[in-house]
Amino acid sequence: MNQRAQIEAAMQMQDLIAPNPHWQVLHGGRTNQVWQVAGKRGDLICKLYGDGLGNPLYPNLPGAEYETLKALHRLAIAPEPVALLNTEAGELLVYRKLSGRVGQADPNEVAHLLARLHGLRLDIGLRRLPSGTKALRAQISDILSKCRADLPGFHSLTDAPDVPPLERAAIIHTDVVPSNLITAADGLRLIDWQCPAYGDPCEDLASFLSPAMHMLYGNGPMPADAAQGFLDAYPDQSIVARYQALSPLYHLRIAAYCLWKVENGDQDYAPALQLELSAAKEA
Repeated sequence: MNQRAQIEAAMQMQDLIAPNPHWQVLHGGRTNQVWQVAGKRGDLICKLYGDGLGNPLYPNLPGAEYETLKALHRLAIAPEPVALLNTEAGELLVYRKLSGRVGQADPNEVAHLLARLHGLRLDIGLRRLPSGTKALRAQISDILSKCRADLPGFHSLTDAPDVPPLERAAIIHTDVVPSNLITAADGLRLIDWQCPAYGDPCEDLASFLSPAMHMLYGNGPMPADAAQGFLDAYPDQSIVARYQALSPLYHLRIAAYCLWKVENGDQDYAPALQLELSAAKEA
């Protein structure tokens, strides 16, 4: 039995699809396989998780994604989960398809959606990420320890002002790239929650403002006025000030990640690396 047949059999066992449904391959992600399929109560999205355990920045956490969707879909932040299935092909997340525009979100709306997410007080059972200057430096060093090359500019920031850890962690997505934002008829939604956490809201601001991630998962780096508009629209300006203090390290962390990806065969991350290094110098 091939992979698709294994998935189809598992979904039919749960009475989610009729026999011989139409499958459509969806593109955009780089770790997991994703399809759209006609379900018995509307179109479904099926995500078959790949091996993300070795990823130094974006781990693949099926259980965490499913629990996060269960908590957030009622709040109009995430799609509605249907099932998390352990199939012969691997772990499979099924959720209801959201109709809308992908990758064209208004930065101001993104700012307000993220602020709403960060203000939630929910116990979901997610991993907890360290925050602040020392934690970011340690994370960059850890990523670089997995690389053969060094990262220009990293060691020159060792005397940068210290930003302490955040006292109260927020629920964060950690991968707020354009292709993970869907503008539905009733508002903006975030998808692809495979690496959520409790941590610093600055993490989400940094991922959305990353020029590398906009190049890889959008239509090129965000214009400066749109980026400033996003920061101006985020309601908690103390978090914005914190992000601005930490932004050189966030840019260097993405640059280190891009270097790791390049050294592991993803050559389209090479121009993204240069974009992020330039942003770190300008921050």
